[in-house]
Formats: sequence, structure tokens, C-alpha cells
Amino acid sequence: MMETRNPANNSCLLDEITLLRETYPGEFSASSNLGTTTLSFLISPGVGFTVSSNKLIDFKIQITCNPEYPATSPNLTIYEVHGLADRDVRRLTILLNELVAERKGDPVLFDIIDFSREFIAKNVPTVNCAICLCGFAQESDVYCTPEFHYFHNTCIGQYMHHREKEHQQELAELREKDPYCKLVPLRLPCPVCRVEELPYSESLVQLAHQKQHL
Repeated sequence: MMETRNPANNSCLLDEITLLRETYPGEFSASSNLGTTTLSFLISPGVGFTVSSNKLIDFKIQITCNPEYPATSPNLTIYEVHGLADRDVRRLTILLNELVAERKGDPVLFDIIDFSREFIAKNVPTVNCAICLCGFAQESDVYCTPEFHYFHNTCIGQYMHHREKEHQQELAELREKDPYCKLVPLRLPCPVCRVEELPYSESLVQLAHQKQHL
């Protein structure tokens, strides 16, 4: 939800904030302190009013406007980045700073947000798969956990198959020692953090199996 607390007394900026609130009713906040207005916006893939339903990349951008805005350019900070390599964060930062410098004197908040959304519009992470350490070619190749750990579908499928075989062997050893023992369910901890529990997917296991036999 949009949250606005004590916005700066700047009619141009207030108009922009109002329009942003109406256009992007997502994660957006604005606050003011001693005339300086700070806005925080969650950027996810999209162009215009189109937003990807499967968001593999997102980040937050903080826009700080002093009382002289738009006569002076806002300061920008990108943070809480998911799915973008450091080199791309640096490149986006450079491009955005060039944009606000070129538009100095004009309202620029919409341009900042639109440019940022278009920058990640392909929705393909530029970080590498955490298993094979290779990049992603297309959105459909990507498996992303709720904590934003990224894998190729085939890589995570191979991992699930490997864990399944290990689990079956563990159960066989337990039954050999005690036929009446309580069977332990299959666990699939995230290969990166070992904390997240991943759901088993037969389709991903089959996909990995098919790749091995190409």
C-alpha cells in the first residue's frame, strides 16, 4: 500500500506522488523530513501497465528529493536486489543517474520507475544458477525459491532425484535394522541456505531425466 507521511510542501512533487499512487498501487511509500522527501518503490518486471505474473527479479529504489526538486536532481539508491548481478545493478545505477541529470528541471519520478521496470522487463535473472554456476537463457528455465535462490529447472530436478535416491537408501537401511521403525519423510532442503524446504516435483525430476538422455 502507498503510505504518505508529512509530504514536502512542493506542489510538483505532490502531484507526482498522487499520480504514482493511482498508477502503481503496489509497494510504495513516501515520507518527508525538514523539506526532504524520501520515496521507496518496489520495482518488478513490466512495461507500461503490463506486469509479469511470475516475478523472478525485483528490487527497491529509494528516491530522495530535496526542497528544490525538480530544479535539483533527486538522489537514487538501489537496494534489496533479487535476481540481478552486481554488474547490472551498477549499470542500472549509472543509467538512472544519467537520466535524472538529463531531465534536471523536469518532473522525473515516473521516468525513473518506468526505466527501472523496463530494465528488468525480460524477467530473466542475471545471476547464475547456484548448482551449475551457469547463466539463464530464458524465463522458463528458471526455478526460484521464495527466498530468491535461483536454479535451472533441470539442475534442481537432478538435485531432487539425487535426494530421493539417498532417501530410499536411508529407508532401506532403517528397515533392515528395524522393520517396524517410523519412516522419515523425504526432505528437500534448499541447496543454498539448507533452511528452506522445497516441494518435491515429479515434473522437474522427469525434465532432468529427459535432459540426461538427450
